[in-house]
Amino acid sequence: MRHSKEILRCPVSGVTDHISRCRPMEPEENAEEFELACQEWIFGIPRGSLSFHMQSWENNLCFRKDICRMYCEAQFILAPTFRTYIDAMAFMRQRAGVTARKETDESPRRPWTALAPNGGPYRYVFIPFTDAARELQKKYKMQPQTDDDLNNRWHPLLKIDLLEGSGQYPVVECYAHPFSVSTWARKAFALHSPTEMNAQWRVCAAEIVDQWRLEQITPPKWFVDAPKFEMDDTDLSATEASGYDPSASEEASLPEATRTLGDAHATVDAADPRTKVSAWLRRVDLKAKPFEQESPRSPRKLRRSTRLAALSSPYASSSPEFHAPLSPIRRAPWPSARGRDPIRYTPAWAKRNGRFPTPRFSSNDWAYFQYGVALAARARA
Repeated sequence: MRHSKEILRCPVSGVTDHISRCRPMEPEENAEEFELACQEWIFGIPRGSLSFHMQSWENNLCFRKDICRMYCEAQFILAPTFRTYIDAMAFMRQRAGVTARKETDESPRRPWTALAPNGGPYRYVFIPFTDAARELQKKYKMQPQTDDDLNNRWHPLLKIDLLEGSGQYPVVECYAHPFSVSTWARKAFALHSPTEMNAQWRVCAAEIVDQWRLEQITPPKWFVDAPKFEMDDTDLSATEASGYDPSASEEASLPEATRTLGDAHATVDAADPRTKVSAWLRRVDLKAKPFEQESPRSPRKLRRSTRLAALSSPYASSSPEFHAPLSPIRRAPWPSARGRDPIRYTPAWAKRNGRFPTPRFSSNDWAYFQYGVALAARARA
């Protein structure tokens, strides 16, 4: 399990002060919908949730402030080691569940975070392009590449021996995902004249990105047409604020964020979704009365027939006595007739092809539906 202090450590200098962060992958303007669907399919995330996942730690790099600026300006590039490249391609082709599927197969895919199931860092080669970047390589004792990093000096894509001196570049370990790092590496390499040496890593980074850029792995039509998730729930009304705790936000401890493409000096707005919830909560009146359309239905006594009661319940698996609270109440119990363990006994709506089953939808349901997080799950010993 990764810890925030490990993530917020500069992988080049090792310092934890004056840290800045950047996102190697950013939303592209005028991106075609099918291209976005290709990325979401490969990443194993729900339709329409790419923007949200771009804000995750798998798409964040933390460096000392001056080193972060150099990375954003492509003074040096991080590119997957050959072993990291092999693992990423094998994951996409064999383990992610995105290829060789029947059109009707709607079973879950493995998310991009499953590439490193132990939660450890990934290994990247540090390729300098300026004198300042080369000074970093001299000043800090970064790890040398191992034979495994170099794939025993055999290029995994070109199928030729590596050039003499390929081990000159050191290794940097960080938690940013190879899909993200390769996206920026592909663009950053284009800013420099290619050499035979760095082209060995350039083609590997491009090959990872081209899996979705050139639509080499395409999603089925049912996924492309699936209803999209919204970015977050910050447009909820004032009376739906129960259950949110803005004091739990870690935004105050997060480092400054900078953009990577074209404007390395701009600050990212609202980098963490929790900041949005906090900002939204400050704008609303928590004592406001419910809107008319939010009023609950008149209570009615259900008939004693269990079969008829189940049909009348908001959930097919609910007990007759349960009434789902209005969205989103975090403390709402799970409506399972067999217990409150949503991992072991998933709600009936979880098998309904990604559509909300009812407007009476608690935040417990919303969190499990959209993120697979069980807020109200029974504590395990």
